Amino acid sequence: MVRTATGRVLLGLVLLLGLPATSAADWHLTPLIGYTFKGSTTLVDLKGAAEVRHWNYGGAVMLLGDGPVGLEAFFLHTPGFFQRGGEGLVVSFDVVSSRTDALMGNAVLTVPRRLNRYGLRPYVSGGLGLLHASSRDQLNVTPVRLNLLGMNVGAGAVGLLSDRVGLRFDLRYIRKVQGPDPEAIESPPVPPGLPIRLRYWTSTLGVVFRY
Repeated sequence: MVRTATGRVLLGLVLLLGLPATSAADWHLTPLIGYTFKGSTTLVDLKGAAEVRHWNYGGAVMLLGDGPVGLEAFFLHTPGFFQRGGEGLVVSFDVVSSRTDALMGNAVLTVPRRLNRYGLRPYVSGGLGLLHASSRDQLNVTPVRLNLLGMNVGAGAVGLLSDRVGLRFDLRYIRKVQGPDPEAIESPPVPPGLPIRLRYWTSTLGVVFRY
């Protein structure tokens, strides 16, 4: 079920990126960098690393017209999500490689361009997509490698500094969609009886290239 839903979302992202530009529409291409924080998970996380702040990077492609509705493809990579400084109680279980990835297709609601042509253009956006989590310890005793159906909701603003370049500020909440966990049947990455939970907040800043 997760693979089917994720496949549909990825297909939607491909269709979004393949949409032709129109004279009334703007493409905003934005590389992003920021922090992932206030994470929470039931996946194997012996040091509680999900709770601490990690840096992230990614990008967004947003299609905005004159009206209040737009579309967005959003990607964010957080390296070291299950890692933090200092040795664990059992060194063999120290995580040596980990990450989370979020690839989302979003609907966007923003201020119509005619009301705010040259100032900050605030927006809210949300949608579904792929949420990936992986980690590997020194002896590969408790590996995690999951592709999950995820959702995200966020808000921010785009401020153009010229006709072609601007800045984007974004605050976003990302989590696994509640539901069955078929991945846990083959190789349980969580303690018995607990559902898979993965959620975190992100804040990012990016340079917008408008086309």
